[in-house]
Amino acid sequence: MSDKLIAAVAAILLLTACSGRNSITLTVDNPLDFDRTGEMAELPADSVLKLLGSEYCYITDSDGNEVPSQITSDSLLIFQPSVKAQQSAVYTLHPCDTMHVYEHVTSGRLYPERADDLAWENDLVGFRAYGPATQAKGEKAYGYDIFFKYPQHGLVLERLYAPETDPATWVKVDSLRRIDPAMAEDFIKTFSYHIDHGLGMDCYAVGPTLGAGVAAILDNDTISMPWCYDKAEILDNGPLRFTARLTFAPRTIGNDTAVIEQRKITLDAGSYLNRCTVSYEGIRPGKSIVAGVPRRDDSPAVLDADNGIVAYADPTQGPDNGKALLGIAWPGGIKSARETDGHIVGESMTDSDGKLTYYWGFTWSKTDIATLTEWNDRLIQVQKAFSSPLSVAIED
Repeated sequence: MSDKLIAAVAAILLLTACSGRNSITLTVDNPLDFDRTGEMAELPADSVLKLLGSEYCYITDSDGNEVPSQITSDSLLIFQPSVKAQQSAVYTLHPCDTMHVYEHVTSGRLYPERADDLAWENDLVGFRAYGPATQAKGEKAYGYDIFFKYPQHGLVLERLYAPETDPATWVKVDSLRRIDPAMAEDFIKTFSYHIDHGLGMDCYAVGPTLGAGVAAILDNDTISMPWCYDKAEILDNGPLRFTARLTFAPRTIGNDTAVIEQRKITLDAGSYLNRCTVSYEGIRPGKSIVAGVPRRDDSPAVLDADNGIVAYADPTQGPDNGKALLGIAWPGGIKSARETDGHIVGESMTDSDGKLTYYWGFTWSKTDIATLTEWNDRLIQVQKAFSSPLSVAIED
């Protein structure tokens, strides 16, 4: 829990004797020199609801417009304020008898019909992690995959997956292959999510790499590639936050013979980056952890250990698909940023509890951020926001 969230809890506890209030006024403060939109503000949900004397609540801005909110699996009330640079904005919490329903801006699910993919998205970007069925086939797809999307179309993964996972589609493909293989290939091109049909596409190659930002143990300067997840649990599924927990089967890394990895991945609406907390059981202290992306060509990369940032413009598969501007950020800083074992990585270590938290994600050069320079500027801004999160004060 952050210091500012602890302070918010303390303020609520002082006010709980006056439970049953008609409303609570919140002041959200932005100390930074740029506008803050699309970031999440957080409050302890149980304490707020006790203060209101209500089972549910909703939030309005200073003009009385309702602002979408969500209570998360870890009992946080979250919403997205809009606060100008070095200013404050006022919001109001209201009690209500029923849960208000909002349009989903984040969503995800398991796709057992597509080799146990776990796929998730928000309004800007989409992702997937490969599961047990992929590993059972022996396919070496270690890292995260990404889905490019045009933000104006909202959530698109169900529409991208639908024809790929419909058995009737492949019955038709098989029928066409018996008649004319070329005709069958032309038909596949009409629905494949590897081709841009206007919603977005998957044109990023993962294979035996870290993909778009997986963390892995560094064993004698060699990246110990993780396999596909063994179990997945979805903890939050919108409207504003998606959270999943992945658990991996025990494996041997160096002299450690039963290493168990777990990841908790969170994607918020309006964010290009996932928050990921990775933890390891069964490893000896002092292991280095790297997170990174594979280098595909000789394009420049950002290796900025001082700011805790690694970034790279991946060329993608196909000359007209644009670039995947990949980025990883470590709020706690990193030991080094370098290239090793065919990857561009940042190197860090787990904390005393065997955990590491970092952020990973991307944007598509065909959308609103076109160059690696612009992307790096955005990542630096994000790091500043990590250092100075939006603070929420409760007025007496």
